[in-house]
Amino acid sequence: MGLSFGQQTSSQAQNIPLSSSTPWYRDLKKHWPLYLMAAPAIISILIFSYGPMFGVSIAFLDYSPVRGVRGSDFVGLKNFQDAFSNPFFWPAFRNTLILNTLKLAVGFPSAVILALLLNEVRLRWFKSVVQTSTMLPYFISWIVAASMFRNLLAPEGVINGLLKLFGSEPIRFFSEPIIFRWILVFQDTWKYVGYFAVIYLAAMAAIDPVLYEAAQVDGANRLKQIWYITLPGIRPTMITMFVLLTGYLIQGGLEQVFAMYNVSVYSTSDILETFTYRLGLEQSRYGLATAVGLFQAIISVSLVLFTNLMARRYNEGQGLF
Repeated sequence: MGLSFGQQTSSQAQNIPLSSSTPWYRDLKKHWPLYLMAAPAIISILIFSYGPMFGVSIAFLDYSPVRGVRGSDFVGLKNFQDAFSNPFFWPAFRNTLILNTLKLAVGFPSAVILALLLNEVRLRWFKSVVQTSTMLPYFISWIVAASMFRNLLAPEGVINGLLKLFGSEPIRFFSEPIIFRWILVFQDTWKYVGYFAVIYLAAMAAIDPVLYEAAQVDGANRLKQIWYITLPGIRPTMITMFVLLTGYLIQGGLEQVFAMYNVSVYSTSDILETFTYRLGLEQSRYGLATAVGLFQAIISVSLVLFTNLMARRYNEGQGLF
């Protein structure tokens, strides 16, 4: 009767070459349309992401634009030592960490809560209006946002005008260091909460509706359905976003702070980005500024790796990678 079905299948499988053993040029020839479609993205990443990494070498040089990278003297870790001994470095480091931690602590749950509330809305027009209005700030530049908040919080602005109606004295929001820090936190949340809520709404849309129907049959109310179905359903997305956002605990926010701060609030708003800006563009200390940027990058990568490791250890192996 010949070979059995299992023997035929195994013999055929042995004749099929594995994709991993296929030479790259054959794979390129076979799937060239796909590689052609991906080429613009790959080229842009190589030029704008990996290309500038050559400038990291400036952190170890006494860099001079006239002499260039190859003509500048190698100084080793001197720029890092000068940065760490600078009296403005550690206050800027502390302010960066505190400010971005507050942004994460307020903004991350706010986006999840907004997505949960929008997911429970049954009026489509109302849901669309709220979702659009919360998403629009994401497309507003920090310069425009700073102008809006300056007008609202000015001594003669709308907020102080409302306070006067209740007999309260005007508050100088942009002169009080602690108040100004919370303004930055609220402004960042206002700008990004709608954007991240859309990501969580997309994750909620992938949850099987049968789970909600089964929960209703068992007598679970909407709150229990959110707790036992919706939140576990979007947990992988929440973990991914949290791991990525921890990388910004030590960097980010130059445009926002630079457009808003002043000398009177330096004690709480002078961050590493503004410190680097002064070093590089105002004092022309390019090597020192690059050293600070490289230090931030190393800390950011370390935070992402550590957070991902903790997520995988305490969340059944689920993490970003």
